[in-house]
Formats: sequence, C-alpha cells, structure tokens
Amino acid sequence: MNERVAIRVGNAVAEAAPDLWGLFIEDLNDALDGGLNAERVRNGDFEFAATDRDGFHPLTGWAAEGAVQVLTDLPIHPNNRHYASLTGPAAITNEGWDGMRTVSGERLRLSLFARAHGTPVELAAAIGDGLATARRTVEPGGWRRLVIDLDATATGRGELSLAVPAGAALDIDAVSLRPLGDDGEPLTFRPDLLQALEDLAPSFIRFPGGCLAHGYGLANLYRWKDTVGPRHERVHDRNIWNYHQSRQIGYGEYFELCEAVGATAIPIVAAGVCCQNSPGGQRAVPDSDMDAYIQDVLDLVEYANGGIDTPWGAKRAEHGHPEPYGLRHLGVGNEDVINDDFRDRYARIENALREAHPDITVIGTTGPATSGPDYEAGWAYARERAIAVVDEHGYQSPRWLHQNLDRYGAYDPEGSKVYLGEYAGASSRIRSALAEAAYMIGLERTPGVVRLASYAPLLARVGHSQWTPDLIYFTADEVRLTASYHVQQAFGAERGEQVHAVVLEGARPFSRPVPREGAVRFRSARAAIALTEITVDGNPVPDAVITPGGDDLLLAAIDPEAAEIAFTAVRRDGADGFSLGLGPEDPQTSFRLDFAVWQNKNTAVIRRDDGIDNWESGCVWPGLADGVPVAVRVRLDGPRLQVWVDGERHHDLVRDDRPEQRVVAGALSRSGAGGGVEYVVRLVNAEDTEKPVRIDLPGTPGAVEAELSVLAGAGPDDGALFEASPVRPFRTTAKGENGIDLVLPPWSFTAAVLREASATPR
Repeated sequence: MNERVAIRVGNAVAEAAPDLWGLFIEDLNDALDGGLNAERVRNGDFEFAATDRDGFHPLTGWAAEGAVQVLTDLPIHPNNRHYASLTGPAAITNEGWDGMRTVSGERLRLSLFARAHGTPVELAAAIGDGLATARRTVEPGGWRRLVIDLDATATGRGELSLAVPAGAALDIDAVSLRPLGDDGEPLTFRPDLLQALEDLAPSFIRFPGGCLAHGYGLANLYRWKDTVGPRHERVHDRNIWNYHQSRQIGYGEYFELCEAVGATAIPIVAAGVCCQNSPGGQRAVPDSDMDAYIQDVLDLVEYANGGIDTPWGAKRAEHGHPEPYGLRHLGVGNEDVINDDFRDRYARIENALREAHPDITVIGTTGPATSGPDYEAGWAYARERAIAVVDEHGYQSPRWLHQNLDRYGAYDPEGSKVYLGEYAGASSRIRSALAEAAYMIGLERTPGVVRLASYAPLLARVGHSQWTPDLIYFTADEVRLTASYHVQQAFGAERGEQVHAVVLEGARPFSRPVPREGAVRFRSARAAIALTEITVDGNPVPDAVITPGGDDLLLAAIDPEAAEIAFTAVRRDGADGFSLGLGPEDPQTSFRLDFAVWQNKNTAVIRRDDGIDNWESGCVWPGLADGVPVAVRVRLDGPRLQVWVDGERHHDLVRDDRPEQRVVAGALSRSGAGGGVEYVVRLVNAEDTEKPVRIDLPGTPGAVEAELSVLAGAGPDDGALFEASPVRPFRTTAKGENGIDLVLPPWSFTAAVLREASATPR
C-alpha cells in the first residue's frame, strides 16, 4: 500500500516575485519568419543571400517562369536593393513555408511595390488553383505600392503567383501577403500562435536573444534601429542560426507583442562584444565605435520611454505609438566570456545607463551553463560591480533538476538577483515536464534570489528546427502544445502574492542504482578515426577504425566503477571528432566523452540517465587535425572520472549520486475576490505509483474547497519532439475540512487553488 504523504502549509515567509514567469522569443527554428510573423510570403524582398546559408540567393523561395532576373539598380530603398524584373510572358510563384495555407472565407491583403516600364502592365495575382485571384493595372513610371484584398474561396494549400502578359515589363519588390483582422487591417502576428503565448499569461517577454543579440561576428550584432520603421526600409541580415532575418518582427512589433499579451519588455543588447563562438572568437566593438554604440543603447531606452518631445520618442510616435512603452529592464550581454574587453565594454554601457536612466534595471550575464569558468567569472564580475540582476542559463536533464531543487537556497539573498533566462529539461517527455515543474517550485520558493525565469526555446516550426526541445511546435495548419507548455501555463495562470513554508512528510527521495557492468563504445557522425595503442585495464586490444555514421564500435566490457582505457586516435578524413561511451545501455546511468564533436573545438563529458543527456564538464581544445595523433587516457575510480588528452588533464569530476526529490510541493497565497485568502498549492509526483496526499492549511479555516488542474495519464517517457503532449490538463474539484485529501496519479503535476468554502472565487 502506498504511504500517505502529508503536506502542511505553514506561514508566509516572503513576498512572491511578481514578474517571475515570462517568455523568451528568439528567431531560431523559424520562430518569427515562418512562425509568429503572420507574413505568408517567404523572401518577399528578394534579399536572401549565400551569406545567410549555402545555396541561398535572391530568388530562394520563388520559382520563376519566363524572363525573370534579379536587379539592384534603382531599388525602392538602399536597404532593400534586390528586386525581381519580369519581361512577359513571365511569372514568379512563392510557396511560403511548406505551402500557403488558406481557409475559405478568409480575407487576405496582398501588397507589393511595382514599377512598369513603357506602357501600363496588367498584373495577375493568384493563390493556388483558384483559391483566390485578382488583377491590377500598374501605370508606367516610378515605384508604386499596390494593395490588393483577396477573398479565399476555398480551403487548401497553394502558391502565390504573380504574372505579367507578353510584351509587358514590370519590376516587383516588397511582396507581402497577410490575413486581415476583424478591423480590416493586416495582422502582424499569426493568431493561433499569439493566443498560445497569451494563454501563458507571461509577466515579461525577452527579445531578440540569446545568441541572435550578439551575432555571428561584429558585423552581425543585432542593431535595433535597423528593425523599426517601414518594413521595406529595414536592414536584412544573416541569422546566426543559419538562415535569414527579414526583421519584419522588429523592435516596434516586439513592444506591440508585449502590449498584446499584457507583458513588460526585457530587451537584450550585445555587451559590445560578439558571440564567443564566432569565427575568431569573441571580439569587441572597436574603441572608436563604442560611443556611438552606447548611444544606440541609450536611444533604445528613449524609443521605449521617451516623451514625444525627444528624438526617439518622436520616432516612436511617428511609428504609430505616441504613448511610452514603460520599459523597466534591459539586458546587456549573453553568455559572454568575461575577459578584459568584455569588462571594459560592459562597464561603459552599464555606467551610461545608470547615469542616464537610473530607473532601468540592468541585467548582466554569465556563461551558457550552470557551472564552469564562464559561470564563475560572470558571478565574480557581478559581485564586483554590484550588478542588480544576472542572467543564468541551464539546459539540464530531469535527473539534475530533481537533484537541485534547492540550488538557489544557497545563493546570497543580499547579492545580485537571478534571471534564469534559458532553461529546459532536455526532452519533450513527460518526465522532463514534471522535472521542470519541480524545479519551478524551487524557483518560486526563493524570491529573494530568483526574480525572473523563461523557458527556452519558445517556438519551433516542424521541419525547420535548429534546437530541441521547444515549448511550442507548429505547422502551417496547427499548433502543438507540449507537456512542458501545460506546466508553464499552470504556473503563469495561477500565481500568488506570498510564498509559504511547506512541510512535506512521507515522500522518500529516489536514489539511482550504481551500474556494475558496461562497455566501451566509439562512434563518429562525420569522421573516419583510426584507433591504435589501445589498452583496457592494461590489456591490449586490436587496432580499430571508427566509420562515419556507422554503428557503434564496441571495444570491450568494463566495470564502470573501476576501469582504465588508453588509446591513440588519428582522424583520417571527415569533419569534427568522435565520442567514447562508458557504461551500460539505456536507461541506466552512463557517460559519454565527446572529443571535438561540436565545431571541433572542445572536449566534454556527458552524463546520460533515463536515455536523456546532461552536459557535465567542458574543456576548450584546439580539436583534431587530419593525420595528427592524439593520445587519450580515461580512468574510472568509483564515482570519479578523469580524462587526459596528450598528457593534459581535461576533466576531473565526481558523479553526482545525491538522491532526487521526486515528490515535491510548494505553496503561495493571495487575496481572494471577497477579501479572504486563497492558497495556490503545486504538487509533483514523478514516481511510478500514485500518492495519497493530505494538504493542511494554516490555522483552522474550516470547510475548504479546491479547484484542481491535473496533468496526468501518460508514462514518464511518453511525449516526443515535434509532437503535442500525449495528455492535456483536466479540471476537477475537491472539498475537505481545514484542508483536502487527494490522490496524486503517477507521473503527474497538480495545481490546486484552495479557499474557504464560503469564499468567492478569484
């Protein structure tokens, strides 16, 4: 019989962090163009280029029939140089992203710039095979903007076709097709995705990055001024995630989005340095350009908050929003190396902000992980400068999350506060969503330290992904909400004003068994690797070759608690490096050593539990070169793992065997509608058995009723990338005296709102 779990909600211990739960929108996974952006034309400005991605060109996304060429003389704007020139009979067609989806009865607005040569030109526009059609005459002369409203007469997918007859000559640029809203105006955002974001009830939205903010080299820094004003005048750029940025969702639309969902804005600007993973590494804005760069940052605050009597406040009004946006936070930097250049550039930016806008809370940065040199240096710098809030990132496995629920309880509450700007539980499975819920309860318990948090990445178009897992998947036809989404929604929708102490009795921590047998396995995705001078526990092993993309090379059996492996590796050809697996098969605990697997630039230790990876340790390394031998030695000694490369120790770590807190509870309170008190109690049961639970409230409230939202009914490993959650939350109620009795289903998350039976629901 399952033991009963007792949860006693104690007195309030702290004010809840009011802005804790928010969103982070970055343009990766086609999150903006092809996603949240309601635009249905791909590359409508003909500005795609090979610098965006190999194979891209100005007609990417278009098919041409007849005499069609791309020209750059006399463009509509210097920032939009390329345009299509058609000599009839000719046509260009655009399928958008995986086909343009239209719905019968839908109204669409086609807009474009056209320039006819010599005589009037009749332009024929059509979507698909008769889904919507229209014709317009373009008079000769300069560039003219055409606006054509189309009525979809059928439902389906098709292509936008623009055609001219024989004898006609027409230039075309800035082609746009957007659905019309109820007010008859073109929509900025795709409605179903916008609704999914609004339903999360975010307190804030972070934008534009992430890595996108500081770019792939200094020329690729995200310059906010390039993203406002008329869309056809904006500066296009390469996307660091290996595609193109149209900037149609720029800073103006970002602030508009914040208003639409009731969130405050948290823009992130580069700290005067580019991404550390750029060619040549992290480089700084030249000193001669820093004053102008700092002024750009100050102008962003003025654009958001300045009166219409200020230069950039007037620009905001010119762009259609005379009222200030009320900016309160500004992030400076993202996962940067804290070197001398960074320290200088960051300090100059922050000093200027403190002087000009002391009411703005500046958010600093640490590295991309929850530990390591960048993390330590980032926090040391934050303490040195007394930075108000520091941005931490951490993508961790469910095992790690369950082991570290009290992580922020060890932080100094008098020091810099934490914005957990990027986090996720490493998969789209139920077990990851529940681990995230447990960890979020831990974040909620420490409002004196953790002030803000946002899951990442937020959006991903199926078939166009660069990073997984993601919170929301979508296609042209549907939005797929993950189990992690339902967890985030429960936290955002039901918030509290006071954090309460919670005593939980009867829940036993989970301890993982230590594996006693395993094997040594090699693999490589892209390189042929010759292995020589191989020994396992002092015994010689025949030479072997790792083939790129082949099956694992099984070398020998080992005891994962006591083993020593040595070998020399030589890359014969191919790219990047190889991996060495140590231990048993899934779902038991094992380790993987990556040698130059990511961009041929480091070694890493990856721990694997329940078939889910967790980054444990990294070391910068020049990588492999064809024909150059590399000597590797690995020692397993109980929980300790050591790795040497060419005699230099790269890794020395101890396996974390701490028990996992799999049954977790947290509680907050808030004022009820009728003046009473409501309690928001969150409960995670990440175990295989149901748990009878008694929740007691403080004092003697008498008769209690509760409304519950329960995510349950699936196994821990149900749920997959790019798919909707296998289960959705269901609602139920409960009643009791001075509390309630519940049964928590296995592998479930419950959000309960409790109040006195006589109280009015909020």
